[in-house]
Amino acid sequence: MIGRLEGHILEKGERRVLLDVAGVGYEIEVPTRALEELSGPGEKQVLHTHFVVREDSQRLFGFTQLPDRDIFRVLLRTDGVGPALALSLLSTFTPGQLAEYAHSQNLQALCKVPGVGKRTAERLCFNLKEKLSPDALAGTIPGQARTSLGAIGESVEKTLVQQLGFKALEAKHLVQHSVQADMSFEDALQAALRASAGPRA
Repeated sequence: MIGRLEGHILEKGERRVLLDVAGVGYEIEVPTRALEELSGPGEKQVLHTHFVVREDSQRLFGFTQLPDRDIFRVLLRTDGVGPALALSLLSTFTPGQLAEYAHSQNLQALCKVPGVGKRTAERLCFNLKEKLSPDALAGTIPGQARTSLGAIGESVEKTLVQQLGFKALEAKHLVQHSVQADMSFEDALQAALRASAGPRA
C-alpha cells in the first residue's frame, strides 16, 4: 500500500489530480475540499494516500492532510460505506465536523450526503465515536470521570492537532474558550468541536 507520494502536479480535475512522481504519472482521487489546498500545475505536492484494490479496479485516493486519510480509513470500515461514499463525506465535511456530528448523534447532518441513509449514518456515528474515544486517543483510563482542566485541556489539544488536523494555536484557543474544569474528556472534545463548527462550515 502506498502511504505517501511526493511529486509535481501535472493537472487537476473534478475530484482528481495527476501527480508526476519521478517520471511516473499517478491518477489520484481527492476530496473536493482538497482541490483548493493543492499546488498549481508544475508545483511540488505531497499527498497522503490510500490504495484500494478490487477484482475489477485499482484506485488511489489522496489527501493533503493526514487526519483526512485516517478518517477515510475509518469510514471504509463502516458497513455500507465504500470509497466513493467515503470521499463524498470528506468532500462535504472536515474531520472535525464528522467527529462533532458523530458525538452529538447528528444523523440529519450526515444524511445530507447523497447515499447516506439513517442506518448508515448510525453506523458512521458508532465507528467515528470509537475512533475518537478517550481511550483510543488520549490514553485515559476507562471509566475515568473527571480530571483537572490542565490535563483535560492538554488531551483535547493533542487530539485536535494530531488526529483532526487543527493548528496548534487554533486548538489552544478552542480549548481555552470552550472547555470547563468539570468536563470529562469526551464532553470537552465535543465542546471544542462545537466551537469550531461555525467558522469551519
